[in-house]
Amino acid sequence: MTYLSKLILLIMRDINTINKKTKAAAVLIFVTILLLISNYFIGLNSKKTNESIKAIYNDRLMVSHYIFQYTNAIHQIKIRAIQINPNDSEKQNFVSKRLQSIHRIDKKYLATVLTSEEKKQFKTFQNQCAAIGTMNQNKDWQKLTQWSDQSLQTLEVLAQIQIDEGKTELTTANTLHNGNKIFAQFEMGLFIILGCLSAYLLVLKKMKIKIKIPESPSLN
Repeated sequence: MTYLSKLILLIMRDINTINKKTKAAAVLIFVTILLLISNYFIGLNSKKTNESIKAIYNDRLMVSHYIFQYTNAIHQIKIRAIQINPNDSEKQNFVSKRLQSIHRIDKKYLATVLTSEEKKQFKTFQNQCAAIGTMNQNKDWQKLTQWSDQSLQTLEVLAQIQIDEGKTELTTANTLHNGNKIFAQFEMGLFIILGCLSAYLLVLKKMKIKIKIPESPSLN
């Protein structure tokens, strides 16, 4: 084998080593990009999960508390309306105060996120409260009791809406959490690949081929 052919062979081996490094570096960059994308989606899912949890608290649990206050106030109105002992003026004052407390809660209720069905049912409840106010002014305690029963039924519908919407939000939060677990496992696999590639590149670095050209034989 001539010196030139040996030199070419050694150069080809060196080029082959360089190609391996280039391929490994390309894979390394690709894996890094995948890690960044995975990390982005984990952050996005975490943000959506937090939003779902906040929605469960602010728009469902708090609203359920408001509905409980509404129900308690309407029950008190109904009980006072059917009582015999208090006179009409005392009943009117009591009912008026309870209706005022209901209207104060309305502002908090309307500040939450409402579904279309919830808006419809809540409007019905407000109309029923207005009717109770009218019956209170007319001292028509029998009709006032009937309107109170109707408003309690509407509140039951609103309470069921809170349960259904809360379940939906909880399901969404669980789905996003499970998605984050999958992304975390995916990232773990990518980190293992990164470790293997790093070790591979270190081995290649130690295996550098040194080109050695033999000296020409002496003519002496």
